[in-house]
Amino acid sequence: MANIEALLKNYLDYIEIEKNRSPKTRENYERYLRKFFQFARIKSESDITIDKIKEFRLHLARLSYGKGETFKKTTQSYYIIALRNFLKYLAKNDYKVLSADKIELPKIPVRQLEIMEYDELERLVNSVKGDDLKTLRDKAILEVLFSTGLRISELCGLNRYFDFNKGEITVRGKGNKLRLVFISDRAKNAIKKYLDKRTDAEEALFISLTKASHPRVIGRIIPRTIQRLVDFYARKVGIAKKIHPHLLRHCLYKNTRVFLNHEIISVREIYEKQKQNVLSFDFDKNKFIKNKITRFYNHPNNKFIKILAGGKEILCTPHHTLFTVTPQGIKNIKAKDLKQGMFLAGIKEIKYKGKEICHPVFWRLIGYILRDGTISEKRIGILISEKNKKFAEFYRKIAAKIIGRKPSLVKNKYSNSWNLNIYDVKLIKKIRNPGILDRAPFRRVPPLIFKATEDEIKNFIAGFYDAEGNEGGAIKIFSSSKELLKDIQMLFFRLGVESNINERNRTVKLPIGKIIKNTIYILQILHYESRKKFKEKILTLKNIKIEVNNNRFQELDRKIPTQFLISSIYKDIKIEAPNLILYLEKFGIKYFARYKKICATPRIIKSFLRACHKFKYNREEIDKIEQLLKLDKIQWLKISKINEVSIPNEVVYDFTISPNHNFITDGFISHNSFATDLLINGADLRSVQEMLGHANISTTQIYTHLTNKELKEIHKTFHGRRRK
Repeated sequence: MANIEALLKNYLDYIEIEKNRSPKTRENYERYLRKFFQFARIKSESDITIDKIKEFRLHLARLSYGKGETFKKTTQSYYIIALRNFLKYLAKNDYKVLSADKIELPKIPVRQLEIMEYDELERLVNSVKGDDLKTLRDKAILEVLFSTGLRISELCGLNRYFDFNKGEITVRGKGNKLRLVFISDRAKNAIKKYLDKRTDAEEALFISLTKASHPRVIGRIIPRTIQRLVDFYARKVGIAKKIHPHLLRHCLYKNTRVFLNHEIISVREIYEKQKQNVLSFDFDKNKFIKNKITRFYNHPNNKFIKILAGGKEILCTPHHTLFTVTPQGIKNIKAKDLKQGMFLAGIKEIKYKGKEICHPVFWRLIGYILRDGTISEKRIGILISEKNKKFAEFYRKIAAKIIGRKPSLVKNKYSNSWNLNIYDVKLIKKIRNPGILDRAPFRRVPPLIFKATEDEIKNFIAGFYDAEGNEGGAIKIFSSSKELLKDIQMLFFRLGVESNINERNRTVKLPIGKIIKNTIYILQILHYESRKKFKEKILTLKNIKIEVNNNRFQELDRKIPTQFLISSIYKDIKIEAPNLILYLEKFGIKYFARYKKICATPRIIKSFLRACHKFKYNREEIDKIEQLLKLDKIQWLKISKINEVSIPNEVVYDFTISPNHNFITDGFISHNSFATDLLINGADLRSVQEMLGHANISTTQIYTHLTNKELKEIHKTFHGRRRK
């Protein structure tokens, strides 16, 4: 056994010399460890036991700062991290000590970030007005701070001589590491005006000044001075939040349905249950894969955008980002920048096995009850009205199998319908769990069915179609609850059935003579192949016709929005490869010019690519068209309607997802890499790195898939759009 003081000194020398940690890190680790040694009376390495560590952790949890505030979880974790690393060092050097793996870190609460909006940043910087040395200095400090995202200590350490033409500064930051930061043109102009006013020889870029009417330089500025001036100008323009140079993030409405690996749940549930895994789409490999949620966010919001595309609907904030096709290929786009006629990436089918929740027959009855069955807990019964006696008899038999006796079926005295009355305490309790007790306009699909097997889903939809489906003509499902039909639309993705949701406003005359306006929602299956799948898989009691009655929906042929790319190179093709378009006539493509305006099918695109290869016509756009062709696991949804919606007192949710930065939301593929989105929208790399907790700036660049050149362009674009 060795003396603990000698071991501590060796360890501190190790982290400073071999691990290249800063003197400040050494100082902190020494303080953390000494506090533990003193509390637990540690004399040698063998004295460190799991029981003493538990006592120390309890002590930290109850320790007061002096004002009655306990140690925060984050602060407590610093002590435990230092102790774990110390034990790892000892084990590495062959000391017999407690395994570091036996010490778990405290669970840190989800960090809630205050986000600084773009107009707040503008107000803050523009509040600094004047041409005296102090004002010019303050202006330059704020411009550089929000241009580079430097730590305040790093800002204080800057020297006045650097290459203005490049607009880049190499900074030695935490851990003595070098990194590159960019300075905007506006920041460069502010620095130039400030330096032109200076007459001193001080090396520091930013200096401290006396408070006299003619201030003199008293040395390099200190961090506390910068913090004071930032707080001063923030209060001046009425910004009460802690300042961060980040823009408003993209977010989703609480009821948005998200595909996990083996179920579908709402974004609010993901946040509340801290679900870790979601399903993402890998555009490079053309397949759906499991991704991890690394951070969770929520904040108040009342402005939304409702997007209807390809019969699918999503509700999100204006800054939420989806995927579209442009002349530059597949790009991210904010909801507020979308236009009618554009295309968004969506899914065709999501396959997963699911797990058996209940017998399929039970789900068939649930689907049937969900229409407008009345569940009376007082009468301990379920009351269903049915016009078709055969249907009523069919579900009477199903109910008998479930409860063990036949329910009553009686003719309604006041209408041409039959009343099926099912009385059973156990069934009522079982139905309460799936959750179908809301009034008809607010009913939703029971959450459990989203994780069930395909056979259970098919029976559930069959029961619902028996109650609310169309007969004899097109396959349509009607409901006064749009959210319920959107739920069923998500279930259709499990079956590979393409469906479209629409709404119809109508005037209804009640039996008492009163006329009211009413909105009915319709989920319709239009495509021939999906009709065939529906009839094959959904064994409804209703008569379904699937004959082709509209050539437009004869087959579910992929429509690929290549028109933007073809339009951008069409003139060049006519000049560089004039015979290419003529050659396409051999494949039955006589009017290729039309594909500058409309989507092409895979057959058309394959023929075009063969022609390009034959005539050796190579352009970047051809590679992008080929990429679109390969993405046969997704579909492109054409936007038919965009509306701004106001919902007061709402909360929206956002996540950081890694590594593919997207997930499936109400049938759309949503971009949700918070880090990359911040960078694209103007936040600096340093800020994003700190938010993600990366020790090295290169890790952040790998995470966000951005090179130094791309980062500089993003930086230039953001700061270039600010007012000169």
